[in-house]
Amino acid sequence: MHTLYIYATRRLWAAALLLLCLPTLTAQEAVPALSLDSCHAWAQSRHPTAGRYALTDQSEADAASNAAKGALPQLMMAGQATLQSATTHIPFTLPGIDLPEIAKDQYRLYAEAVQPLTDLLTVRDNVRLAHANAAAEHSRVDMEMHSLKAHVNSLFFGILAVDEQARLAASLCDDLRAGIGRADTAAAHGVALRSASDALRAELLGAEQRIAELQATRRTYVATLALLIGRKLTDDVRLDRPAEPSAIGTEEIRRPELRLFESQKAALGVRRRLLTDANLPHVSLFVQGGYGRPALNMLDNDFKPYALGGIRLSWNIAGLYTYRKQRRLLDVNARTVDVQRDAFLLETRMTLTRQETEMEKLRRLVTSDAEIIRLRERVKESARNQLQFGTATANDYIQYVNAEHRARLSMALHELQLLWEAYNHRTTLGE
Repeated sequence: MHTLYIYATRRLWAAALLLLCLPTLTAQEAVPALSLDSCHAWAQSRHPTAGRYALTDQSEADAASNAAKGALPQLMMAGQATLQSATTHIPFTLPGIDLPEIAKDQYRLYAEAVQPLTDLLTVRDNVRLAHANAAAEHSRVDMEMHSLKAHVNSLFFGILAVDEQARLAASLCDDLRAGIGRADTAAAHGVALRSASDALRAELLGAEQRIAELQATRRTYVATLALLIGRKLTDDVRLDRPAEPSAIGTEEIRRPELRLFESQKAALGVRRRLLTDANLPHVSLFVQGGYGRPALNMLDNDFKPYALGGIRLSWNIAGLYTYRKQRRLLDVNARTVDVQRDAFLLETRMTLTRQETEMEKLRRLVTSDAEIIRLRERVKESARNQLQFGTATANDYIQYVNAEHRARLSMALHELQLLWEAYNHRTTLGE
C-alpha cells in the first residue's frame, strides 16, 4: 500500500511539473524564426549610414532654398564721404545771378534695390544643380546600404551552414553510439576485442569536440549579426531557411551605381547650362534712394534726399576667354562618367555570368550527392551488422560512417551554397 502511495505521488508531481513546463515550451515554439528579409530590413534601418538620408534631404532643401533666394531683389546700403580737389563750376558770370560755390567736401548715404532679370536663369539652374547633387549623394548612400545585403547574406548563410554541420555531426554521433553498442555486444560474445569499442568511443569524442567548436563559431556569427541588424539575439536563435528565389525573367541590372551615374550626368548638364548663363549679358532693374550733399542737383550745396531708378545692363566678356575650354572640360567629365558606367556594367555582367555558372555546377553536384549518400548509407548499414558479428573491424565501420557523414555534409553545404549564390545573384542584379 505504501508503495502504491509513493507511485501515485510521483505520478502527481510529474503531471504538475509537465503542466508548469507547458507554457515555457509553448512560448519557445511561439518565438518566430529570424528571416533573411527581416535581417536585411533591420540592417538597413539600424545602420548609422541610414542617417545620411535625412542629412542629405536637409542639405538639399537648404541648398535649393539658398539658390532660389537669388531671384529676390538684392538690397544694398552704402555711404561715402569725399574731399575733392575740384568741383563743378560755371566758367562765366551772369549779371544779377549769384552762382553758388560747390563745396569740395561731399557726402552721400544711399540704399539700392536691384532686381536681376537674366540672372533668373542662373537661379533656376542653381536650384536644379542642388537637386542633382542631392540625388547623387542619395545614390552613394544607396550603394553603401546595398553592400550591407552581401554582408548580411554572408553571416546568415554562415549560421545556416554551421547549423547544418552541427546537425550532421550529431547524426554522426548517433551512428557511432550505435556502433559502440554493436561492438560491445560482439565483445560480450567473444567475437570482437574490447579495443574496437575504445576506437569508436575515441571517434565519438572527436565528433563531440567538433560540435562544441561549431557551437562557438555559431555564437560568434550570431553576435556579429546582432550588431549588424541592431537586435538582441540569443545564442540559440532560430533562422528561417529561405526558399530559393524564383528565376528572374529579365537580367536587367538595377544597381544604385547606375542611378549615381545618371545623377552625375544630370549635374554635368546643369553645370553646362550655368556656364552659358554666366557669359550672358546681365540685365537688371534698380531703384536707389539716398541723402547727400549734393543730391542729384550738382549746383545745390545743401543736404537733400534723392531717388532714381531704371534698367541696368552689364556684360563681363572676360568669361568668353575660357568658355570653350571649360565647356570641353565638362564634356570630358561626361564621357568619363559614361566610361565608368560601361566598365561597371561589364564587371557586373561578368559577375552574374560567374554566379550563374556556379549555380549550375552546384545543382549538378546536389543531384550526384543524393546518389552518393544512398550508396554510402547502404555500405554503412552493412558494416554495422558485420561489426556485431565480428566480421568487420571498428576501423572499417568508422571509415564507412565518416564516408557517409562526408557525403551528407557535402550535399548539405552544396545546397546552402546554391541558395547563397542565388541570393547573391539577386543582390548583384540590384534586387
